[in-house]
Amino acid sequence: MNELADYLAYLLSSVGLTVLLVWPQTGPGAWLRDRVLRRVLPERARGVLDCYICLGFWSGLALSPAWWAAEHRLWCWTGCLAVPALFWFVLRPGE
Repeated sequence: MNELADYLAYLLSSVGLTVLLVWPQTGPGAWLRDRVLRRVLPERARGVLDCYICLGFWSGLALSPAWWAAEHRLWCWTGCLAVPALFWFVLRPGE
């Protein structure tokens, strides 16, 4: 695949991971968020699990090493900045 298609696949996987963890009220994503991640995170950091923009940064950062291992391209490390920007444009906080 070409580089743009790889980058879009990376962004979509990070966005998908974020939505799976933040959005569902029930199901496997909610179980992982509430029973595992909330218990592992310090109390002050638990709010990140309720925010698409905040968790988008961390999911992009978490997926960066996997994509780096597959692609060996520098853009793999920019996803942690691009995913929150995508959510910010879509959700428009404050409006």
